[in-house]
Formats: sequence, structure tokens, C-alpha cells
Amino acid sequence: MIDSLRGELVERSATHVVVECAGVGYLVHITPETGARLPEKGTCRFHVHYAVSVDVRSGQSEHKLFGFLDPEERQLFRQLITVQGVSATIGMAIIGARSAMDLRTAIMVGDEGVLKAVKGIGPKLAQRIVQELRTKLVADPIERRVPVLAGGDTTAKAEALSALISLGLDRAKAERGLQRVMNEHKDDLPGVEELIRLTLKNG
Repeated sequence: MIDSLRGELVERSATHVVVECAGVGYLVHITPETGARLPEKGTCRFHVHYAVSVDVRSGQSEHKLFGFLDPEERQLFRQLITVQGVSATIGMAIIGARSAMDLRTAIMVGDEGVLKAVKGIGPKLAQRIVQELRTKLVADPIERRVPVLAGGDTTAKAEALSALISLGLDRAKAERGLQRVMNEHKDDLPGVEELIRLTLKNG
């Protein structure tokens, strides 16, 4: 199984790149957001998800590589495609819509609107994603946390954000305020109630 690729970027488009490793060119499917973060040329490294699909009628198999710059993006993608109705294409569309941390938080607090904003996702599928992944994401450690969350608690952030939104705060404003508080107290992260109080106080 291919876990990662490191090589020369020899071809690129909005949806895929070709990475040459030891003389072999690998076609890797990416999101437009990932493409925007890549250098124009030179060496690059992808965390890879290797997928094989088989056509029931013809018996022919299709092999695809999906590339991610961050391990948490790949992890979230793998969790998303376990949900019935979420194909690899839809999974990539979700990953390309927001950062992995934002998506995880949205799912954990039940913000279906973030998912419904993605093309191809209706209310039922958004609800299914939240229902099936909410508990799993809360219990699942992130392989590499965002720096301001080092030593922090993603669950506490999710719960505090949910409470702030329920109090009527604009989501974007609540996220910014909460992020600022967590950054200021990253060495000694407060509990959920204190996070809410400090965010409202500094708002």
C-alpha cells in the first residue's frame, strides 16, 4: 500500500498532479485548495490514500491515488468516505471546502450548514455525516494539531463554539474570539465554561 509520495512535480491541474518518483510518474487526485498551496515546481510530498474500485458489471478495477498535504486531511477524508452516500469525489469536495479543523469542529457541534454548502450534499446526507461521525471525531485523536491547540482540547473547543453559537453569536466572530482566547491560554487551557466566559468578555 502506498502511504506517501515524495518527488518532483511535473504536471498539475486544478484536480490532479503528476509526481515523478524514481522515474515513475504517479497521477494524484487533489483538491483545488491543495493545488493552490503547492509550489509552481520542485519537490513535493503527499500523504496518500490508495483506492481501488471494481465495476460490478464488467469486473474491471480502477486504481486511484488521492493526495493530501496534511495527515489530518487524509484521516478526515477516510472517515468521510465510510459514510454511505459519500463517494471519494464528494469526500474530496468536502475536504476542499474548509480546513480539516473547521470541518471536524462543524461535524462535532452538528453544524450541518457547513456540509450543505458543499456541492452534491443535501440535507439528508449532511445529517447522516454528522450522526455517523460526530462521536467518532470526538474520540479520535488528531495526528497533528494546529499549533495554537497544542496541549489543548478539541472537544472543549467544539463544545464552547456550539454554546457560543446557541447564544446568538455569529459563527465567524465566535470562532475568532474563541481562537484568540485559546491562543492566549494555550499553556493552561481553561474548561468549557471558562472558555465561553472569556470569549464573551473579550468579544
